Amino acid sequence: MTESVPHDPIQQAAVDWFAKLQGEPALEDWTTFQAWLEADPAHAAAYDRVEAMWIELDDVPANDVETAPTAEARLAANVVPLRSRLQAGTRRGLLAGLGVAAAAAVVALAVAPQLTRPTFTDYSTRRGETREVALADGSRLTLGSGTTLRVHLSRRQRDVTLVDGQASFDVAHLENRPFVVAVGEREVRVLGTEFSILSHAERLTVTVRRGLVAVSGGQEGTVRLAKGQQLIHLPGATTKVRDTDPDAAFAWKSGKLIYDRTPLIEVVADLNRYVATPIRVDPSAASVTVSGVLLVDEETAMVRRLELFAPVVAETTPREVVLKAKTARR
Repeated sequence: MTESVPHDPIQQAAVDWFAKLQGEPALEDWTTFQAWLEADPAHAAAYDRVEAMWIELDDVPANDVETAPTAEARLAANVVPLRSRLQAGTRRGLLAGLGVAAAAAVVALAVAPQLTRPTFTDYSTRRGETREVALADGSRLTLGSGTTLRVHLSRRQRDVTLVDGQASFDVAHLENRPFVVAVGEREVRVLGTEFSILSHAERLTVTVRRGLVAVSGGQEGTVRLAKGQQLIHLPGATTKVRDTDPDAAFAWKSGKLIYDRTPLIEVVADLNRYVATPIRVDPSAASVTVSGVLLVDEETAMVRRLELFAPVVAETTPREVVLKAKTARR
């Protein structure tokens, strides 16, 4: 005979709140949650127990979860264990009379049906779209045009995979809980800072606006970047570190692309992430550089502005736009 777990309305409410806050709750949800916590000390205690027990699940090695024969473990393997941005007070012990395994099983059975989602949460944008994402740890991400990334927050580390595109990261400082962005074969590791990464078509750019980041995994070894520094890697070229204006490097977030004697081929690589008709640089314009501010706009308008900033002329075909050097006037 199987004994049912006694129903505790406060504990159930704590479980419901825990599940709700793992997605992308609105500001009103956080306000209501805070009011619920402060309404009764038992509320905070119940939520603290749920969070603590779920962290215990996060600490189980992956191979233990995969080989465990219980239904609870199989359910837990499909759940993302995240901690709330709001601190629930001092961490207390588990429910009196329940061992860690039993307590974890109760929470797994109660929460898992509400949190059946992949370990990583995917975020993406369409061509020309910009999206802001607030993570549960207090960090804020901005996704640029045509970007895909994946996020997983755990007790020990915060992991992001930038699959393709451009994103800025304003990372909340959490001691002993690094924030790691995987981009191709490289990793960008920080504790708290603001930086931007562009990874597209074998091109990589990492720009630091605040704090310090470490980029590892390339042939150049680990490279540390401070405020105002930028790592750039182009196909077939040596990785370089250069000084840059952080505000200009982050201008894409407000719909502007700022260039200062930038090779035309790099500018076109940026534009191709925003336009539907591919743009190509003719060999005659390979040495052209661009200085100016391009507004992210309708693609024909962007090409016209580029013709004003650089000595190039655009020839449009049904399949592409070719930028050629202007013939010198006699």
